Amino acid sequence: MNTFIQDVRYGLRGLLKNPGFTVVALLSLAIGIGANTTIFSLINAVLLRPLPVAAPERLVNVHATSADGSSFHSFSYPDYIDYRDQSEVFDGLTAYTINTYSLNMGAQSERIFGMVASENFFTVMGVRPTFGRFFTAQEDRSETGEPVAVLSYGYWTRRFGSDTSIVGKTLTLNGHGYTVIGIAPRKFTGPRVAFAPDIYVPMWTQPLAVPRGADWLKNRNGGSLEIIGRLKPGATVQGAQANLSVIARRIAEQYPDSHTGKGVDVKPTNTGLGFMEGPAIGFMSVLMAIVGLVLLIACANVAGMALARAASRRREIAIRTAMGASRSRIIQQLLTESVLLFVIGGIAGLLLAFWLTDLLLAFKPPVPFTIELDLGIDWRVLGFTLIVSLLTGIVFGLAPALQASRPDVLPALKDETGSVRFSRSRLRSLFVIGQVAVSLVLLVSTGLFLRSLERARVLDPGFNSENVMNVGFDLSIQGYDEARGEQFYKQLIERVNSMPGVESAAFARNVPLNGSNMELGINIEGVEPPGGRPSFHTDFNVVSPKYFSTLGINLLRGRDFNDTDRQEPTRVAVVNETMARRFWHGEDAIGKRFFLGQIADGTPVEIVGVVRDGKYRTIGEDPRPYFYMSSVQDYQPQMTLHVRTAQGGAASVLAGIRQEVAAMDKSVPLLDVMPLEQATGVSLIPLKAAATIAGIFGLVGLLLAAVGIFGVVSFSVAQRTREIGIRMALGAQVSDVLKLIINEGMRLALAGVFIGLLASVAVTRLLASLLYGISATDTATFIGVALLLSIIAFIASYIPARRATRVDPMVALRYE
Repeated sequence: MNTFIQDVRYGLRGLLKNPGFTVVALLSLAIGIGANTTIFSLINAVLLRPLPVAAPERLVNVHATSADGSSFHSFSYPDYIDYRDQSEVFDGLTAYTINTYSLNMGAQSERIFGMVASENFFTVMGVRPTFGRFFTAQEDRSETGEPVAVLSYGYWTRRFGSDTSIVGKTLTLNGHGYTVIGIAPRKFTGPRVAFAPDIYVPMWTQPLAVPRGADWLKNRNGGSLEIIGRLKPGATVQGAQANLSVIARRIAEQYPDSHTGKGVDVKPTNTGLGFMEGPAIGFMSVLMAIVGLVLLIACANVAGMALARAASRRREIAIRTAMGASRSRIIQQLLTESVLLFVIGGIAGLLLAFWLTDLLLAFKPPVPFTIELDLGIDWRVLGFTLIVSLLTGIVFGLAPALQASRPDVLPALKDETGSVRFSRSRLRSLFVIGQVAVSLVLLVSTGLFLRSLERARVLDPGFNSENVMNVGFDLSIQGYDEARGEQFYKQLIERVNSMPGVESAAFARNVPLNGSNMELGINIEGVEPPGGRPSFHTDFNVVSPKYFSTLGINLLRGRDFNDTDRQEPTRVAVVNETMARRFWHGEDAIGKRFFLGQIADGTPVEIVGVVRDGKYRTIGEDPRPYFYMSSVQDYQPQMTLHVRTAQGGAASVLAGIRQEVAAMDKSVPLLDVMPLEQATGVSLIPLKAAATIAGIFGLVGLLLAAVGIFGVVSFSVAQRTREIGIRMALGAQVSDVLKLIINEGMRLALAGVFIGLLASVAVTRLLASLLYGISATDTATFIGVALLLSIIAFIASYIPARRATRVDPMVALRYE
């Protein structure tokens, strides 16, 4: 232990005596380790950290499964009651769903997101209120319950300034008074990671929020509930699966028409990501790979500098060797110094991570709800940073220690610098080659992301978003029934279409490429669904007349929807060309029918038009079947108004829409007001994030690689000063010296570029799923990055080479 302490003290003194080396090394390590700590903090918050509840390991998610085996389906309220009352392995089963509400504050109203939960929700989750209390059993019964609400901690602080007097007061939600009875605990956002509800309300109040769902608590055929259970002590996930599967079969026997083939799937709650866990893991893996490459570059840079520093210490090490120090003792000291440097770099990286995580939290994706992530530094993050610092310190400190521990004793004691030739710096050269190779992989990935983003912006989505504004509405949160809602939308569209500067306007339930999708099971006579499935699961939208002309979607055959569809006895639809081609095999789809549900008892729908294909979920998706239903026949309380305006007229049109809505009903808020181009960018958020992060760290990697090349060439020049002087004394020209030195740097750079290109071909294939419109081995990107690195390497080599040409031959000849 005393020896170790001595080595630490000696190492600290050595770092203080070499401030230039120390500062550059610590900056490199702080960037590399700090970037990794930041991304790991994100991974920790999303994937590793348990929910902030009591005994989170006992929580499980219960998903409904369909006949085809697919999971992540929801339950009806009667089904939930059966599972809750008949299960034997749970301390409690709770259910919840998400609703939007209109909070009326005087003349103003705002949309908030609420979690509708059963009365035992907070008990099952294992949390206690910050102030007040939670629901009671009596408050979750419609015959005895009073509308009550629990505010989330985040919403309480943002909206009400942490005022405890709000408990006991009444808030008006969707036109109904709710008494605030408590405040949820800090950091608790329910069972979902990142999504933070603003308010919690009892289950029986759901019909108040959704007027069309008056029978919601009794209807067994539908539902939108998610179920979470808390296992009894000693119970297992497998036991819960078996227990609930028996109940599922019992329900299917009682209700064969609606539940045949349905089952349950029980999984540990883990992180609360649900069906998003797979995509989240993929995205986080890409981010971790990017910052991992940066760390490799930084470590190689520090190792290269350590080799140069070891060369300057050869006389010191030779003296210690001559005095009897063993090689293992010298290696121990040098490794201790390396680990010390990397640990200090890790501490600096941890401090940098505090700032970088604040930058991450400042990023606000264009989503309507609040995102809350706890990126705090906990024991996992500290442990990760410590392990990374120790491992990199040992791995990248070992090579310099091994080389420095074998000095040529006699030349070193004479301090003959000429004994250290460029050939003996082969290991340092290998580090530089590795830096360049890893930098190229990182820059190629960055280039692919940026080119993909550029291509995504110019790819044809099947509609024209230029000069189109979006204005969202949700009449369900205002308590509108179907008759009032239809009248509101009809009157508003008439007023908007007559406004100056408006070329066309229409409503749609979903915005393309915005993450809002609806899916229905359909059947077609004579066409069997694949894999024994009961139906074809097909995406669809509900739109008003003029939707296709407003968005510039070409109508290929047939007609658009119109107001007379209301009188049609049969539901009508417009399908895209892929659906027409796939299901009717080249026949004219106009007049053909498909069924919502099963053919025997489903709703028949007649096709009246065919439109061109578009992009619906992601810009890079393959053509998929898609159909549109008429809002004239299918009322939707949540709609987005698309308004195509004259060039430069969006601001005045938007002001006019606000006036018209206020004149009709001033309590109706305008939601998600933005250009259609911005709204459709939601699908590109992962690509934009990856491109931004890769771009930032790609530039850092490029800078570190340039520093590495500059350092090794400068070191070579310093060791060959006498040789350069002799060459110049014998008549060598400046150009000859430049060529000699630059060639050394370029050989290293080109070797790194070659290895990096080979590695990039393999690595970038893993990014293919994130790219749009380009190949993962895009030739232009590979060539462009290789040229960029070569140019940077040339500049980094030229600077010390130019300095070498200024050596006075007479001074150089006396150098040693």
